[in-house]
Amino acid sequence: MPNDPWKGIPDDIKAFRDGWEDITDHGRPYEVVLESDFSDDYWAARMCGTYEHIARSITAALVVRGKDVTSANILEFLLGDCAIAMLEDYTSQMLFKRQHPPLLPYEFKEFLFTRWFRGRFDVDNEVAFNNCMPRWVESGKWQLMTLTRFVALQNCTRGFAQIGRTGCDEQEQWMEQGSLLKHMHDIEVAIFQRSVETLVNHRNGCIVVDDELIASRATDVEQKVVSNRKRGKEGPVADCAACSLTSICFGMRLRSTSETNNVDLLLNTIPFSNCAGNELEVAFDRGYGKLPRVTSVAQRQVHVITVAGTLGSRHPRTAASNAAPSTVQAFSPVPIQQSQTRSRYEYGD
Repeated sequence: MPNDPWKGIPDDIKAFRDGWEDITDHGRPYEVVLESDFSDDYWAARMCGTYEHIARSITAALVVRGKDVTSANILEFLLGDCAIAMLEDYTSQMLFKRQHPPLLPYEFKEFLFTRWFRGRFDVDNEVAFNNCMPRWVESGKWQLMTLTRFVALQNCTRGFAQIGRTGCDEQEQWMEQGSLLKHMHDIEVAIFQRSVETLVNHRNGCIVVDDELIASRATDVEQKVVSNRKRGKEGPVADCAACSLTSICFGMRLRSTSETNNVDLLLNTIPFSNCAGNELEVAFDRGYGKLPRVTSVAQRQVHVITVAGTLGSRHPRTAASNAAPSTVQAFSPVPIQQSQTRSRYEYGD
């Protein structure tokens, strides 16, 4: 332990040594703790509570439906009959349009499980279906979908209806090629409905809101974003809400043309609970922490963690380009709308 504990700490955070006022939050002073201590005291209980909640919720949901708790039944339950029915309907329309045989009962579920199983082998389709996958099929005593049918279903799977795209009927409206992603919103809600209703730990969970780039180099994809920081480099972007402890996705919404409230509509799909004793936290990544949005979420009786990096947001440090010397003021971490029962704002770098 060095003689001077402040040695090596940047000057801009030496508040107590340089004579700054010790500002507390509800009488509790800020303190610096080791990462290991923080993980043990803060995240350990949340992690255990979240996994216990998931185990209890999944078991109860399957038992009441008379099903065993198996991986296949869990996947089938979380996807939901509504989402499956929508995907089957949209895919059947494209199969008919391309003159393929129609879908058989349970065939689309078989395709989905085959697709997930296919993802375990980092080889091309022919090698996977001829050499890799049959060995597992024989041991499991189940039938493997043919490669021809698998490719046909994979190419015809759609997330919105094809009706109304021909322009042949005077009552139909041609869907412009540059605004197709907005038609995916219904299936997005249906796919995550069971997950968000069953797996969210309202007692002491943590939901993080961030963006995800979906890699695609297709020329007909609208509103593509190019980013060297993201894997895949280019493609459409979706705003996502996920559990920060388990990485389970609770919802996503593709950004489409002329929509400015995409994040707010995404958060509306999460059923926040107002029960006493709940300690659910919502963490916004950089760029999501606008004051109206943070205030709106805090009114739902959840804790909010965000990054506010502009002058006037009461953030302790901001970029030099945003602050003129005459306008720089000392940081005062006074929560906005402190009258809210359990709402708080935590700022970090």
